[in-house]
Amino acid sequence: MEIRALKNEDIDTVVELWYKVSVQAHSFISSDYWEKNKEVMATQYLPGSECYLAIKDEQIVGFVAMVEDYLAAIFVQTTMQGSGIGKNLLDFIKSKRETIQLKVYKNNLRSIQFYKHQGFSVLSESIDESTNEVESYMEWKK
Repeated sequence: MEIRALKNEDIDTVVELWYKVSVQAHSFISSDYWEKNKEVMATQYLPGSECYLAIKDEQIVGFVAMVEDYLAAIFVQTTMQGSGIGKNLLDFIKSKRETIQLKVYKNNLRSIQFYKHQGFSVLSESIDESTNEVESYMEWKK
């Protein structure tokens, strides 16, 4: 597996990966919410972040996006989850940071367990105003 920086020509593929995984991982949120955010993801979110892709057999199988020390997104193709891609992407980012913060929906139990296994701790909880879902604020320190 290779990890490389996002290129402009990757954006459409990454947005589709983000959308498909988001709908599956967040079944407690309407798919309309994710559909409405595709444009923002493509035009603002991804271009405005430090984004790296996981490439396997010349295919984009995952990505991680950082905004300073905030983990804005980490997504792995559903058929490849559990194969170490997410851990590799997170380890790659950890090697570049002293601390990382993130928010994850409390109902996304699989992701919360993943982050805890990677050394993150829950610091607080709040309500995401756009979805009315509880989010856990987590942090990792080197």
